[in-house]
Amino acid sequence: MSKRRDLVRELLDRHCLITPESYEILEDLDEDVIDIDKLAEVLKDEIVVTAEKLNEALSSFVEILSEGEIDAELEINQPTIEIRQEIDKQEIREKSSDVTEMKIKPKKKITKVEFDPIGKKIKPKIKVLQDSSGKTTIEGTIVDFRKYFLSRYNQLRNILKKRGDIAGLLSIRDLDRAKLEANERITVIGIVTEKKSLKNGGMLIDVEDPTGHLTLTISAKNPELVGKSGTLLQDQIAGFYGRLYEEMFIVEDLIFPDIPISATKPKISDQISVCMTSDLHIGSKEFLEDSFNNLLDFLNGRIDDPYQQTIASQVKYLIVNGDLVEGIGIYPKQEDDLLITDIYDQYKHAANLLAKVPDWINIIITSGNHDACRLALPQPAVSKEYAPDLWKMSNVTFLSNPSTVEIHGKVFLIYHGNSFEDVASLTPGLSVNDPNGPMIYTLRYRHLAPTYGRRSSIVPTLKDELVIEKVPQVYHTGHIHINSHTRYRGVECINSGTFQSQTDYMLSKNINPTPGRVPILNLQTNKLHELVFFEKTEPRK
Repeated sequence: MSKRRDLVRELLDRHCLITPESYEILEDLDEDVIDIDKLAEVLKDEIVVTAEKLNEALSSFVEILSEGEIDAELEINQPTIEIRQEIDKQEIREKSSDVTEMKIKPKKKITKVEFDPIGKKIKPKIKVLQDSSGKTTIEGTIVDFRKYFLSRYNQLRNILKKRGDIAGLLSIRDLDRAKLEANERITVIGIVTEKKSLKNGGMLIDVEDPTGHLTLTISAKNPELVGKSGTLLQDQIAGFYGRLYEEMFIVEDLIFPDIPISATKPKISDQISVCMTSDLHIGSKEFLEDSFNNLLDFLNGRIDDPYQQTIASQVKYLIVNGDLVEGIGIYPKQEDDLLITDIYDQYKHAANLLAKVPDWINIIITSGNHDACRLALPQPAVSKEYAPDLWKMSNVTFLSNPSTVEIHGKVFLIYHGNSFEDVASLTPGLSVNDPNGPMIYTLRYRHLAPTYGRRSSIVPTLKDELVIEKVPQVYHTGHIHINSHTRYRGVECINSGTFQSQTDYMLSKNINPTPGRVPILNLQTNKLHELVFFEKTEPRK
């Protein structure tokens, strides 16, 4: 008896991704009458072959698909009612979001499709553009603080000057010397030191630059600008466009450094993906180890669904964006929440788990506020002292928080998100339960932690490492324990959630985590899938 052809595998080999519904249709076809090369040619422009597209191809090109006669009873003209309803739901989802969500079921029987990872055949391309490890040792003197803020000012001033809409730029000192015509518009760039609301609805803003101090006035007659000024944070650098009137600087517009609008994206020739996660909190009683093992099974191709297996086969990189372990003494009475009470053992267990990641997948691990390193930003990479087994793994790279990495031609800004609580609490309209807001505003500010001296500790380094000098294509964050995705001016903003269920501490802060949900970004198509590995019935340790 001859072996049955596997049409699914033959399509996947020709780079045609299929949905589970399409898989069912192919399973019912008579494989002896299908010319798979011609079918793949018809479907080559489809990023994902839905049941609808597959049926259209089969019905429209019935003549060229057949090597013989197609069974007259074969129903290929219309999808079933159930499939049509699912297609409608999928079309609605795609219109409302670019993220495809799917629940992963580990393999429970013999896999129908042999796992053939694309990532295994492709060499890694990782170029570290910014890593602060070992570069931030200072004494913390007044001179150090002055150099730090001067560095911040100069970096952001250069970014603002490149915008192209900065007209008549003057330093504060030169305002008195400048021979300005009546109502001539000028711009100053300053660091915000204080904001005051006026009784009439206006606003006073005190700013400084290296040459002096200036008080700016926003008229109550410009309520839109008054509202915009509400998003200005203390210690933030911005441009202020306006005019001098009777020794007052009347602001007519605020200019944030922001990122340029970019429609161009680097072309990636390889069909590969980056799997993004964070906040595993290994060592916590709330660490969802069973769910994480489901992710490991997925990365190894131990799943039945051929479409999901195709997604797994394309994963070349895994980013763990901070809080790999639960840590010790992070918050009061944390010992009550610990399953592993020794920090070295926590990293040892983390190494045992990550050793199960296939060796063709390159792992990037950055630091978070629970990791064994300095709490103040920028955080250096976790040292060999605490995680020797992980450092020995040839496919693991440790980086600082934040760090900027070029992965296969795309620039990733990887930041744990330590300052997001500050940004959310200080900016009207933002919430810590929605990471999209802090992500967008830190990109607008071109700074990851604009306000000094709040909950987020910052080291006064000689160069401000928290300025976003390089515009990323992907901005990956964590910390909040809530999955989110948005796109801002061409930048994919992704918060990767957690593998820790809700702790009593989270409950006290009204944080409702979304555990076990993992974003996977295809670098070639820019398609984002969010895979769900968490079973709500998973028991607490």
